[in-house]
Amino acid sequence: LHRMNALKNVLVAVVNGIAAAVFIVLAPVDWGIALVLLVGSSVGGYLGGRHGRKASPSLLRTFIIVVGVIALVVMLT
Repeated sequence: LHRMNALKNVLVAVVNGIAAAVFIVLAPVDWGIALVLLVGSSVGGYLGGRHGRKASPSLLRTFIIVVGVIALVVMLT
């Protein structure tokens, strides 16, 4: 599970990098908000990786599911 989480983080970074490049080329960018997103993503990725390795697989799996469900509910309401 820990290796899968690390792979997920790498894939997310690649996808976000490609998306950022497309938006920079095709749309106006609010650099203030982009900076906030950059810092939040970097800190979250670092802390998530650091604490994810220490957490038990069942706790990590539960946390990922709970956060995913909360994000889904927020996006759909």
